Amino acid sequence: MKDNIALIGFMGSGKSTVGRQLARALEMKFVDIDRIITEREGKSIPEIFAEKGETYFRRLENQIVEEESRDNNVVISTGGGVIIDNANIKNLRKTSFVVYLDCTLDCVYNRVKRRKNRPLLNVEDMYATIKDLHGKREKLYRISCDYSVRIDEDSTIYDTVDDIKRKYIES
Repeated sequence: MKDNIALIGFMGSGKSTVGRQLARALEMKFVDIDRIITEREGKSIPEIFAEKGETYFRRLENQIVEEESRDNNVVISTGGGVIIDNANIKNLRKTSFVVYLDCTLDCVYNRVKRRKNRPLLNVEDMYATIKDLHGKREKLYRISCDYSVRIDEDSTIYDTVDDIKRKYIES
């Protein structure tokens, strides 16, 4: 069994929510990569994207993933694009049981459609953008994980946490 659990998946898939509950259930520390970035920068993710660009954000993300991957007994909630950089996945897989929260497109859309804190989704046709971006990333999520959990409108956080907890203990 690896020391940590890292949650990957598309934005809005529930990584932070599931991660907090999972950490409580396993008596582990919870770390949210996006929150650490916003705290260090003193700015929201949309502000970072607008002022310094996505490349700058991804560099920060890479640095923080590397730092947090060194810790033990941690549930790590990553950003949706963490899988874009292979170094992130290498760092996570060294010490973490990597779980892909495979959330349906409709579920993602319903979770994010009213939020303005997703810089990549500030577009006219949000659903089409979600579908396109998810299509580009899905294979990376699948090949990067040790385990995948399907999430849809009927999924409960408790069932998801129990499923991940069971697989993690078995690993």
